[in-house]
Order: sequence, then C-alpha cells, then structure tokens
Amino acid sequence: MISFRSRSTRRALQPLLLVLLVLLGHAVAADTAQIPRGWEYRWGDSPFDANGVPEWTQRPDADAWQSIDFPSNPPGRAKRENVWFRVTLPDGAWRDPILYIFSVDLIVEVYQGGRRIYAYGEFDEQGRGRFIGWPWHKITLPAESMGQPLYFRVFSNYQDIGLWGEVKVMERTELLRHVIRNSLTELLIGGLSLIVALLALVAACMLSVRRQSLAIALLAGSAGGMAIGSCQARLLIVDHALFWDYLAAVSYFVTPVAMAMLLGQWFAGGAARLYRGIQLFFTVYLLLAGAGWASGWVAVSDTYPVFDALFLLALPLLLLPALGQWSRATRTQRAVFVAFVMHALVLLASMAVAHGLLPWALIPLSAGALGFSLVIVVASLREYARTREALQALNRSLELKVGERTAALEALAEQERGRVRVLEFEGQKRALLDEITIGLQRCDRLESALAVLSGSLARLCEPIAGALYVRSSQAPEWLRAAAWGAAPDLPHTPPAAGQSSCWTFAIGYEQPRCGRQELALLVLAVPADGSDRHQGYDRTMLHCLLKNGFERINLTLSIVALREELARFSYEDALTGLKNRRYLDEQLPHEIRLAQRKGESLGVIILDLDHFKRLNDAHGHAAGDEALRTVAEQLRLVFRQTDIVCRYGGEEFVVILPSASLEACRERAEALRQAVRAVAIRHDGRELGPVTLSAGLAAWPDPVTDPARLLAEADRALYLAKQHGRDRVELCTSAALESGDPLC
Repeated sequence: MISFRSRSTRRALQPLLLVLLVLLGHAVAADTAQIPRGWEYRWGDSPFDANGVPEWTQRPDADAWQSIDFPSNPPGRAKRENVWFRVTLPDGAWRDPILYIFSVDLIVEVYQGGRRIYAYGEFDEQGRGRFIGWPWHKITLPAESMGQPLYFRVFSNYQDIGLWGEVKVMERTELLRHVIRNSLTELLIGGLSLIVALLALVAACMLSVRRQSLAIALLAGSAGGMAIGSCQARLLIVDHALFWDYLAAVSYFVTPVAMAMLLGQWFAGGAARLYRGIQLFFTVYLLLAGAGWASGWVAVSDTYPVFDALFLLALPLLLLPALGQWSRATRTQRAVFVAFVMHALVLLASMAVAHGLLPWALIPLSAGALGFSLVIVVASLREYARTREALQALNRSLELKVGERTAALEALAEQERGRVRVLEFEGQKRALLDEITIGLQRCDRLESALAVLSGSLARLCEPIAGALYVRSSQAPEWLRAAAWGAAPDLPHTPPAAGQSSCWTFAIGYEQPRCGRQELALLVLAVPADGSDRHQGYDRTMLHCLLKNGFERINLTLSIVALREELARFSYEDALTGLKNRRYLDEQLPHEIRLAQRKGESLGVIILDLDHFKRLNDAHGHAAGDEALRTVAEQLRLVFRQTDIVCRYGGEEFVVILPSASLEACRERAEALRQAVRAVAIRHDGRELGPVTLSAGLAAWPDPVTDPARLLAEADRALYLAKQHGRDRVELCTSAALESGDPLC
C-alpha cells in the first residue's frame, strides 16, 4: 500500500499530478467566474479599531466609495500611495473557491467580514511597505464569503497602483490547470532558447566567428530568461517571486546589449562606434541597476520605467543603420534583422501595456522569442555548414602538406630529442646546484658546510668519477677524503696539474682577516677515450656548468665564513678571547633544559679578582687588562673543553660545568684559585705581584632545587667569600639555603 503522507513523496509526485491535471483539463468541468464590474475604490488608508479591524470594512460609507471599471490606477492619484478597493463576490455553488489575481502593484491585504484572509508584503504603521516581487496570487475564500463584499488594501510607490490583469473566482483545481496551460508555451520556448544559447556558447569556443556566436548566445539567453521568468508556472518551480523578477529584469535589460553586439560586428567606422556606445551604455545601466537591487537602494520595479524610456530611444539607433545596409546584407543577416524587428515590436507592445497605453492583455513575448530563436538556429546551422565545408577543404590541404613535411620533421625530432636530453641533464644539475647552495646557506660553520658539500658532490658530478681532497689539521698536504664513480685508482693525493684527462676545481672562501683560504680540492677523472659521450651530456657544457657552479659555491662559503666570523665577534670578549655575557645569557637556559632532560647535574661558578680596582689605580688600566688576560688563560687550562667559560663583566667570570656536582665544581674552582695565585703577572717589564680571586659555587639539583636560581645562588656564595676575607672558594649549601641566610 502506498502512503502519500510523506512530505518527500508528495514533493516527488507533485510534477506528475500537475501534468495529469493538464491532461484532464478538458474532461473535468470546473466553474470560473470573472469579476469584470462592480468595483469601487477609495483613496487613502483605513483606520483600525482596537481589535485591529479596518473600520472601512465595517461601515458602508457609500458616499466615500467611487465606482471604477477595473481596480487599477484610479483617477486623481496625485502621488498618493494607498488605496482601497471593494467588490461583491459572485454567488454560486462552489466546492473549493479561490480568488486568482494575475498581479498586484505592489503589496496587498485582503479582508472579508472584517477579517484578513490574505496578505502579500508587510504594511508598517504608516501603511507603507517595500516591493517583494510580482507573483500571481491565489486567495483562499471562506465558504460564507460568496455573495459578500471583499476589500483590498493596496500600497504602491510605483507608477502603477492596484490590481493587474485577470481577476477571477475559480475552483482550486481549475487554477492549477489554468496556470500550467498558460505556461507550457513559455516554458517550451524558454527551454529552446536556452538550448540555442548553450549551443552558441559551444560554437564560440570552436568557431572563428566568436563575437557573433557570443552575441547570439546572449540574445537567446535573454529571450529564454524573459520567457521563463515571466511565465506563471515559475512559482511552481521555485516559490520565490523576487528571484524570478530579477531573472526577467536582467534578461530584459540585456536585450539591447546583445542586439548592439550582434549588429555591430556587421559594420565599421561610425556605425560600429555607435553600436559599441549603445552596448557600453546599457551594460553600465544593468550593472548600476544590479548594484541598486543588491544594496536595497532601489527596487526592481523602479528600474523598469527608466529602462523602457532609454530602450525606446535606442531602438531607432539600433535598427536604422542596419536598415541602411539592407541591400548589401546577406540572407542570413536579413533574416536576423527581420527577427529583430518582430521581436522589438512585441517588446514595444508589452511596454505599451505595462504603461497603460494599451488595454491589458497577455502579450505573447514567447512568440517573438520563438521566432527569433528559430531564425538564430537556422542562421547558426548555416554558419556551421559553411564552416564545416571550409574546414574539410583546409584538412585536405593540410594532409598533403603534412605528408610532404613528415620526413623532415622526423629528422628534426630526433635532433630535438638529443637536445632535450642535454637540456634535461643541465636542468637537473642546475636544480642540484640550487639545492646544494640552499643547504650551504643554512650552515653556520664551515665544518658543517663542508659536510653538506661532501655528501652532494657525487650526484653533482655524475656520471664522471672523481675524488675530494681536504687538508687535515695536523698536516698541510691534501689528502683524499672521498671518492666515487668508476675511477677508484685516483691517488690519495691530488694528481699533478699536467694530467690533461682530469678536471680540477678549487673549493675555498674569502676569510675576512686572512684573505683567500682553500678548503678542499675536487678532481674529476674525465675518460680520455671519450667513452662517456653516449651518456647524454656535453662535456663543454658540463665543464662550464661546474665552473660557474663552484664559483657560486665558493661565494656561498665566503658568506658562511663571514657569518661564522661575525658570530664569533658577537659572542667573544675582545680582551680575553673568552665568551661574553651575551653568549652566557643564551647558553645557560639551554644547558639547564639539557640537564633537566638528561637528569644530570649542572654547576655554576662565579669568580671575581680581589682588589682589582686597587691594581688598576696602582699600575694603570693596561696592567689590569694584562691581569685579565692571564686569568683567562688559566681558565682555559683548568677547565674542560665542554665547560663554558665566559667573562661576565669587568673582573668577574662565570663558568658553567655540565654534568658536574657541587664537589667537582669546588675542586675545579680551588685548582683555579691556586693556579692564579701562583702565576707571575708582568707588565712593561715589571712584576705586578700576586693576584688572587674569590669564587662562589652553586649546583643543581643539590643543593639548589630550582635551576633558574643557579646564577643568583652562586653570586650569593661569591658575596660570602668576599665577606670571609677573599682569596677563597665558598659553596652554596643546603643548610645555608634552609636557614634563610640572606647571603646564600
């Protein structure tokens, strides 16, 4: 059993039911009653009582109402925007009566017996509202309303006010048949026009007459949009009146643009400029109107009167130049021109009805669109046939020429394939050079740069075998560090420069203080018998590429060397050669995190030269500098390479000892104190006397539990050493920390 209660089922069956209604339209009798007379109108807006009932619907006030043939544009408007109409509904035996209205300008409320039974649009407290579209209206009538007066409250700030077109009382099923029956022709013609527009767009992409095809597509699309956007069944497709009004307006406003585009490509000189001007003018009008609709600054209804006036003025300008060229026009152009004229006449008739110059009637816009579409289809087919014949002739000619040139092209193709292989080889090498250069630029030291270079040279020099030679720190001669390819017999030292089969490239850099420095030497063993020539590269090209590439690499290495030197200057104390405070501030947090991650201890020593100001005052600042340099040398000798020794400022030094306990720090500090006391410091041939130092120690995690406090606790221990007489080492102990001693 099939259930029709599901909303999705009803929606799926709705088109089928509508078609059945149309097919049965002539077999089922239905009542329809026109309301041609008996209308009355009254300017203004009715007051409402406390219950919200319009008072004009409760009192006859026969003297205040005036008769009118049809409820549209009553006389004496004088810029008024509100009007009421009333009429007595026809009596009869109705099953499901509704009131059908073709259109209303602009919004309406319908009252029967003081009760509002229908509303389209919203009235504000002043009785005004805004335009929301021109749909047809279906007003459900209560059973007791037949033979009773019906009141219409209307607002319009448009040029027209009131009801428009047909006003009928009919059965609900008859309304659906009426709407569909009156829309089938427009829907079919609109669909045909849109198909023509699509075919014209395809032709514009394939044929040479692109401008003509685009104009045909625009004209057919505008005709289809007007046919579909103005048919009554549009609301059965999408129930959004304003959307369809936008579609119809845009399609209507595009018509002169498309006409000017199509006619303009037939002319040159002044006529062509005229058509381009008309096309530009109406394009700007369409864009401005669309912007006004989108911003709410102007309604769709307000743009029609202005456009109608402009279109009426532009029609003679569009048609007269084409008429003057009638004798020289082709049959296709004449047929299109006649279709234009017929379509323009239909548009003028519709315009006259819209402005009240002709009595209301359903103007067959679809008939003009149909005639135009058929002419365009025929013209397009003829154009396609001619183009196809021309293409076939051209294809035959091309086939002959292609046959003659095939052999020559095959020879050239083989030559080009070889050239492509060479270019691909060159492109790969250049890309690899870019990769190597980027890798070198990321290095901050020359040692890491040399490692990057060593790992990439084999790919860079492939398919030529070679070796890389470097100098060791213990010996000045070159030694082979790496070798690759099919030449394992390359010696462990670079071959003599006279060997013609080898390419040698020096790898070096410019040192800011010492000038040119050689970092490595690359030797490539090029086969003397030319056995490598079949491997898809040109020797001369490869040698030039490598030469330029190593110049680029050397420049990059010079930048790395300069950056390394600058980094050294940035982190090195110029007087002592030790690391400076900036380096300490960056490294101490790093060492703390490293110790925490590894779970190892970390020690810090702060030391200060005793009575350093007295030494400066007695012997001068130069002597003090010599003392600082001597102490720095002792620091290098006493502490490990893994320890970080920094000049903290003035006569203060700081040492960071990774993986060192408090006791290990004390042993190193004591060894330093004794070494400094024992060394003889001389300046200008004079002995300055013994120099002593005081040191404060702290270690994490024992006794300092917060690693961020290491430096501060070591400084407190140094202060304690000063307090206890100097020339000593003091430790920050757990007992001192627990006692809350301010000195530790």
